[in-house]
Amino acid sequence: MMKKSILSSTTLLFSILAIALSTSCNQAARNQEDNTSGSLMGKTDAQQIASGDKWLKSIFQCSAEIGYCLPDEKKVFTERYLEFYHEKLEIYEYPEFEAQEEQIAAEKVFKNKWKMIYPLGKEVWAPFGMGNGMEAGDKLENVTITHLSDLKFTALIDYGEENVFFNTLVLIPSADAFLIDYIETALIDVHQGHINLPFLQNLALAKFQLGANPDDAKRLLGKPQSENTETEPLEVSGYIDEDYIVTTTTMEYDGIQLTYQDDRMTHAYITKPGKGFGWIICEDKNCDKDFLIEKFGLTKDDLFENKDGNKAFISMEILNIEVNFDENDLVKTIEFNSGP
Repeated sequence: MMKKSILSSTTLLFSILAIALSTSCNQAARNQEDNTSGSLMGKTDAQQIASGDKWLKSIFQCSAEIGYCLPDEKKVFTERYLEFYHEKLEIYEYPEFEAQEEQIAAEKVFKNKWKMIYPLGKEVWAPFGMGNGMEAGDKLENVTITHLSDLKFTALIDYGEENVFFNTLVLIPSADAFLIDYIETALIDVHQGHINLPFLQNLALAKFQLGANPDDAKRLLGKPQSENTETEPLEVSGYIDEDYIVTTTTMEYDGIQLTYQDDRMTHAYITKPGKGFGWIICEDKNCDKDFLIEKFGLTKDDLFENKDGNKAFISMEILNIEVNFDENDLVKTIEFNSGP
């Protein structure tokens, strides 16, 4: 009779968000990136990662005093990324088109120009969550940098007064230092009273590996074995809102099934050895149950016996990750769900 355990997520109090996870799976992410292309997926060594981490932390150091300060985006981002960001602002955030047809044409040009280089979501945040009167050099409450894989990092930035932004970013070498060549920024709702940072970091890494939308998946994983797209009205609170049309895309790769609703990953099912979702890798001996307990900040108290088999369950808010372990406590399958 096989033993079955359930891992339930614990919540991290906001007061300890500054704790960064330093452990990593030896092959985490690397197995996912073997067949990827583009500037976001370069291989790096340990020394370069350490240098990138040091540089990233240095850009938030205040020039003449102790503490954290906002960096100057013109000095820390690549010209290419800033071009992408400003074009994105002009089209999606501050459009000045006289007709809808003009905006549609501009969106098409933008997509064709950047789709093989950067993820193409419509969400627009100023880098690091800057704005609302904040300028380069202004003081910050706290900054926490965490390495994900290769030159991918997260930066948790606390502006004070419950304004906290979670950033995922990619560095590239530049002369004797680095520059940021991509950043994705999201506001954290601290009014919830808690947040599970490791799960957010895992999702950020998974989006780098698998793609945040169908175009990203094709950029990172190549042409799918099969693809199905359905467009239908969104059902809201028991009725159909005919003005809200959503597109659901399901894509099959070797050992990976992905589902996207518009530009958001809503489902991932992974079954093949070596494939993974963030830090969780199928049948990787370095990513067994004990590793996941440590990585996600769980304890033995979070383990539960289940008479139905070897299943582990990890959840966070509306995000849900179900991990099935085999008899050797290695990951057998991974299933991710997000949304209502």
